[in-house]
Amino acid sequence: MKTAILSLAISLFPLLVLAMLGTAFVPAQDREPLKDFTNIKLEDFGIKPVGPKKDAKTGFIIGGQNATELIKGLTEINGKSIADLEKAMRPGAASKAGFLGRDEKLLEVMATDNQYVVDKLGSTHQDLAKHLHAMGAVWLWQLMNKQLEREFLYHGRKFKVNGVSTFGFQDSPFDDGTKSGSDVTVHNLSNGKRLGYALLVPYMVERYGFYEGKGTTYRVDPRKVVEVFDFIKGKKKKD
Repeated sequence: MKTAILSLAISLFPLLVLAMLGTAFVPAQDREPLKDFTNIKLEDFGIKPVGPKKDAKTGFIIGGQNATELIKGLTEINGKSIADLEKAMRPGAASKAGFLGRDEKLLEVMATDNQYVVDKLGSTHQDLAKHLHAMGAVWLWQLMNKQLEREFLYHGRKFKVNGVSTFGFQDSPFDDGTKSGSDVTVHNLSNGKRLGYALLVPYMVERYGFYEGKGTTYRVDPRKVVEVFDFIKGKKKKD
């Protein structure tokens, strides 16, 4: 009897060793439940939602939904003329890279993106901006809690975010008091899609539906936003 038990123990020993080694080499993050940031509170990170505010002169709603045709006919935004905004947005003006290409028209860029997000997708700029803001907040949380580059959950998907801060701040060309000095790269590990952007962009998207022009490397194409945050569902999504 003892011989049989000893033989069984010897035969099982390699399996037990492999099981122990397997556990030892599994990263701690894979053994622990991933933190879920789906309901992260942006206000805790100084990000306050913007309530819709209609300009009595132009009819443009800052922080709200606007008709594409109204955008095409604007003469000013937030009290600044379109000409002055375009001048400030050119490369080498308010920023080295610029917010628009050298010959791009601000209203054409905004109208095209509004047509996609609002008219075709059936979503809002505020919804897309919310998720962009959230990734910046997650990065800040991980930075404060010394958990940088940890994978996490967000709306049922697995994500990872990296960030970098500069030595200064970039003010919004709309002169609304918003600014940022950090960039993040968001990776949806569930579908392999990736997106990098400056944390100033969500403020401009939320308020004006402005994702920057195609003539600048800092542009954030709303189509890529929808690819990365593939849980966004519009009322009439189509290309």
